[in-house]
Amino acid sequence: MRSKLPLFIGVILGSAHFALVGIPFIQSSGGGESVAYLIVFLDFPLYIAAEALFQRLLLSSVPFNFFWFVVLGTVIYALLGYLLGRIFAGNLDRTNSETKDPGER
Repeated sequence: MRSKLPLFIGVILGSAHFALVGIPFIQSSGGGESVAYLIVFLDFPLYIAAEALFQRLLLSSVPFNFFWFVVLGTVIYALLGYLLGRIFAGNLDRTNSETKDPGER
């Protein structure tokens, strides 16, 4: 189970991001204040990077915004979940190995 834990957490976080940002973005065709607020709150680092690097595209291109926030944001959340799962699984393994009896090893 511990080897599947990072993948499971990555899928959960990626799915949550897609449900919170991707679905409203698709339903509103990339417009509206509610989608903008979700993007700023959930994808703040991506928003700052897009503002600094691609300001003209950020303001005028719906396909760019879809790729940048929905696709890239979901991938980043999935990778973050995977890394957190790896850290958690490593700590769980270390805790389990410390609590075993010497005769069990």
